[in-house]
Amino acid sequence: MWQDNNSSPGPPPYHSRSSEADPLIGPRKPYRRYQSLCVYVAIALFVITFTIVNFSISFSKDSLDPDVRNRIREDWDIELRQHQKEVLERNYTKARWLLQDENRIRLRKKWQAEVEEHRHDMKERRRREEQDNILLREKWSREVEEHKHDVEERRKREEQDNILLREKWGKEVEEHKHDMEERRRREEQDRILLREKWSREVEEHERQVEERRKHEEKERLRLNMFWTDLASHTCTSYATREYTARLVNVPSYYDRRVEACMATPVEIHGAEYTPKWCEDNGPNDVVGHWEVDQHEPDCASYWSWYKDFGCASPGSGQRRIEHYLENIPSGADWKEFCATTPASFNGMHFMGAEICFQKDHGTYGHWVFDDENCK
Repeated sequence: MWQDNNSSPGPPPYHSRSSEADPLIGPRKPYRRYQSLCVYVAIALFVITFTIVNFSISFSKDSLDPDVRNRIREDWDIELRQHQKEVLERNYTKARWLLQDENRIRLRKKWQAEVEEHRHDMKERRRREEQDNILLREKWSREVEEHKHDVEERRKREEQDNILLREKWGKEVEEHKHDMEERRRREEQDRILLREKWSREVEEHERQVEERRKHEEKERLRLNMFWTDLASHTCTSYATREYTARLVNVPSYYDRRVEACMATPVEIHGAEYTPKWCEDNGPNDVVGHWEVDQHEPDCASYWSWYKDFGCASPGSGQRRIEHYLENIPSGADWKEFCATTPASFNGMHFMGAEICFQKDHGTYGHWVFDDENCK
């Protein structure tokens, strides 16, 4: 069946649950009616407010109102006074600008005149300076020529003086050489004569000493002098002990007791030693003193632990070493033993410590020696 597309829609479909007594438009709900009423009231209030505001504005701007005209006149008077004030300020500013322009023009003219004057002065000054420089260069040239001439004259005179002086020095050198040669020849002759004299005196002295020794030896053997009361004493230094003995069979009339004491040996530890020194207390009290440094183990001190204090100071090239000294004999001089006890370390050998000191009842030796590692 053909149907017109532009025709209105047909009625709603029929449902079995609806009846013919039901209205086509359903009943409105109460809150919908209340909402529509509020909208109408709001629109009415807005229209009333807008009308009142427009009416008041139109009434206040009405040109026929005397108050409005007075207010407009007052505004015009204020604007006129402000305009007149601005005109006066503008005229004052313009006059001030004109005055400043005139001052700048005068100042520019003055500057231009000064510049011209300065240029003229500078030109004149350069001209005078150039003339002065020309005169000065001419003067310098004359002085240089005079100086060269003077230097050349002085050089010639000095050369002549040097020639004469060298000739004089040559003569003096020759004379000095001759005098020195003559003096050396005389001194050599004097030395030869003096050596010959010394040789004769030495030979004579040795002959007299030998004769005296032989005579004293014969006299000592004839008198049968010998040592008795040999006694050992304290240690004097490293591995060295002091011994004493008394010389007997010395006649009371014998006046060379000390010489006999020094010449008479004594046997100690299987070896003969002559006294180091003698004291003469009378014919029966001649005492000899020995310091024996062989076979004396009780007098042998030694260094124990070794301490390296490093370099003495940076770049000094020296190192400090310290040792502790042990086995010092009782009653002995610790300084003497420290200074005479040999030590060996770092491939070096020392006859004793360089510095000795005591600390905490102990004796220490100190060495400072060169070391390349400290440079």
